[in-house]
Amino acid sequence: MRLLSVANLRWVVRHRAWTPYYLKRYWRFAWFKLRHRHVITEGFVFLGKKLEVAARPGHGRIILGKWVHLGDETRLRAHEGTLRIGDKVVFAREVTVNCYLDIEIGASTLIADWTYICDFDHKTEDLGLPIKDQGLVKSPVRIGPDCWLATKVTVTRGTDIGRGVVIGANSVARGNIPAYAVAAGVPAVVVADRTTRYAADAPRRAYLAELAEVNAATAAQLRSSVPPEELQLPTPQVTVTPTAGDDKEGAEGFSSYSPVGHYVPHDRMAVGEETQRG
Repeated sequence: MRLLSVANLRWVVRHRAWTPYYLKRYWRFAWFKLRHRHVITEGFVFLGKKLEVAARPGHGRIILGKWVHLGDETRLRAHEGTLRIGDKVVFAREVTVNCYLDIEIGASTLIADWTYICDFDHKTEDLGLPIKDQGLVKSPVRIGPDCWLATKVTVTRGTDIGRGVVIGANSVARGNIPAYAVAAGVPAVVVADRTTRYAADAPRRAYLAELAEVNAATAAQLRSSVPPEELQLPTPQVTVTPTAGDDKEGAEGFSSYSPVGHYVPHDRMAVGEETQRG
C-alpha cells in the first residue's frame, strides 16, 4: 500500500486536507499502523478516540477498506474468522462487532451509535452445565452495500441484509432481509419498499429536473447579456391522493398544506383580486 502516492496527494490538495483536523487523523493512522500490524488496511482509515481493534493472532483477521470511518469507542473484535469492512463504511460512536466465523459489511454502509453485530450465540441446551462452558453456535453475517443501520440496532448470527436496506432504530435484525427494504421491530420485519417509493416519486423528480434545465437556460442567457426569452415553466404531472384529515383541495388540485403544491407555479393576482374571488 502506498499512502504517499500521487493520487492521494492530489486528494489532499483538492480537499485542502492539511488542517489540524486532518493532521490529527494522519497521526492517529500512523500510530495505529505501528501498534496493529496484524490489521490489514487497504487504504487510509479515519480513526476516532479510544478504539479497540483486536484480532486473535493465528485465528482472527480484520480487513479495513479505503476511507473507512471508525467513530469514538468503536470495538472491532475478530476472535476467530474474518471481519471485513468495505470501502467508505462509516461507524458512529460505540459500535461493537464481535466475529467468531465470518462478518462482511458492504461498501458505503452507515452504522449508527450503539449498534451491535455478532455472528455467534452461546449454547444453552444443557441445564447441568454453565452456559459459559457449553460452547458457541456460529453462522456468517452479511450486510450489503449502501445500507443504513439506525441507532441501537442488533444484528444476530446468520443474518443476510441485502443492498440498500434501512433498519429502524432499536430493531433486532435476523434472517434474510431483501434488497432496498425498510425493516423495523423486534424481530425486524419489512415495513416498506424503497423501490416502490422511488417509482412513485418519479413525476416529481422529472418535474424538478425539467425546472432545473429551464433555470440553467435562463442563467446562461443572463450571463451572455442577451435578453432572456419568456420561458414556459413545466407543469408537474403529479397526482395527489387525499387522505383522512386533508383540507379541501384548492384550485390547483392540491390540499392547502400539501408539500407537492410548492412545486406548482401560481399565477399572480392583482391587488384586491383575492376579495373578488372570495
